Amino acid sequence: MQTKLNRYKYPLFFWSLMTGLCLYFGYLQIFHYTPRSTHQWRQADSASLVKNYYQDGLHFFKPRMHYAMGGDGYVTGAGEAPVFYYLAAVAYKVFGPKEGIYRLMSLLTFLIGLFLICKILARELDDWWIPTTLAGLIMTAPIIAFYGFNFTPNIPAQGLAMIGIYFFYQFYKKKRIKLFYWSMFFYMLAGLIKISALMSFLIILGLYFLDLFRLLDKKRKNKIFEKALVYLPGFLLVFGAAFLWKLWADQYNDTHNVKYFLSTTRPIWDIDKGKIVYILKRIWDVWMPAYFSPSMIGLIGLSLLFLLVSPRKHARVLYLGLLALFFGCLGFFCLWFQQFSDHDYYIIEIFLLPILVLVMLFIFIKKKWPGLFNNWIFRIALLGFVWYNAYYTKDILSYRYDQDSVFMSYFNPDLYKTEELQAFLQGLGISYPDKVVSAPDTSPNNTLYHYNLLGWTELYLGTEMHTAYVKKRAKDGAQYLIINQKDYLEKENLKEVLIYPMGNFNNSVFVFDIRPFGKE
Repeated sequence: MQTKLNRYKYPLFFWSLMTGLCLYFGYLQIFHYTPRSTHQWRQADSASLVKNYYQDGLHFFKPRMHYAMGGDGYVTGAGEAPVFYYLAAVAYKVFGPKEGIYRLMSLLTFLIGLFLICKILARELDDWWIPTTLAGLIMTAPIIAFYGFNFTPNIPAQGLAMIGIYFFYQFYKKKRIKLFYWSMFFYMLAGLIKISALMSFLIILGLYFLDLFRLLDKKRKNKIFEKALVYLPGFLLVFGAAFLWKLWADQYNDTHNVKYFLSTTRPIWDIDKGKIVYILKRIWDVWMPAYFSPSMIGLIGLSLLFLLVSPRKHARVLYLGLLALFFGCLGFFCLWFQQFSDHDYYIIEIFLLPILVLVMLFIFIKKKWPGLFNNWIFRIALLGFVWYNAYYTKDILSYRYDQDSVFMSYFNPDLYKTEELQAFLQGLGISYPDKVVSAPDTSPNNTLYHYNLLGWTELYLGTEMHTAYVKKRAKDGAQYLIINQKDYLEKENLKEVLIYPMGNFNNSVFVFDIRPFGKE
């Protein structure tokens, strides 16, 4: 068992290391950033849902974005309940509508989960140094460092799943029913936010059935679930919440004639060989450097291979968990393979696998080579490896937030000056919930979120903005046209709706009155 001193050392060292990494990664500056850089589209969707909850009366069952989907902006998806968005909106009511509040909530949810997972390792190893350095290796993955302090729901969902794992571990050790139900509660939240976060839950469910049919321990000496029926309501809670949300979401989508968030698979077997090769090459060349540093990829890959081919060297439950998680992650990768072409954050859904690999690796090292495990040269080297990965990740983050990078250069930087921009619009008498037409923008919320206005963009238009579309939206209630790129002012097919200029922001964002066209 851990000594009292070690129990205090672990949280102190863990949170000190995480704080140091956050400061090093520039989170104090990023705290004030609106959605930007890689997958700004998806970031803006999440931020938009939170902002509209905050501004629109905190009605949980009326999730809405700035884009006027279905005419009123109402939108949902069968696989994504707005639990975290709603909680962030409540926090906005308390602390003010600052993007950094949402970022901080997302990061803390993940870090608490990571802290508890590594606390399990601290207990099993009776050590505080190794679990903390493991957490450092995870936090210095560029994909985690970027999206961890961001707006996508994948990170908080994984954090909640890790909290669920911790409570299940506590239940496994202490056999207290309430700990099992706390585990199911956090899994329920994780599954409502992202259904793919339930991979580890399915492993627990698998252990339940193996235990039920005495396949884990035929002599029943080490039975995990002592009274089988007592646990069924907990499992049903997780499945039931996800199922009920899907029923409600489908009805909501049908009522408002919208269905925006992806709720179906995009499997590898639906595309030809050429496309498969293209996506694999894109993953390797474009996204892989953002998953981990090359040295970490090598370490995790070799460790996974070793663990899989040496089942007798590891605890049976751990090995079965690794095997199930490996095939679960492989299944997820195949089912959503096409998404990996353009969405680096999909890898977050399988991040429990490298965590478990490193956990099992350190347990094996302590068991096989205790001298090496306790050697301070080895431990200092591990900490040095953390800082090497931190340096690598810092470069990735700096590039992603560089205005000249491929992730930022396409977007007008004047739109990031949200306070000044929105004050300019308010000076023209334009404010939420006024409706506008915004161009150029092929996403639903990138520009509308920064204006904090409802309306329409070039999403689903299939071409660039043109007069007929602007007039149509004017009849639907749009009052103003906002252009954020000068060359659009020269387009012949827009000249007719640019005859009522109202002003411009920094000679970069141009506003036109289109109310007269709504009366034609």
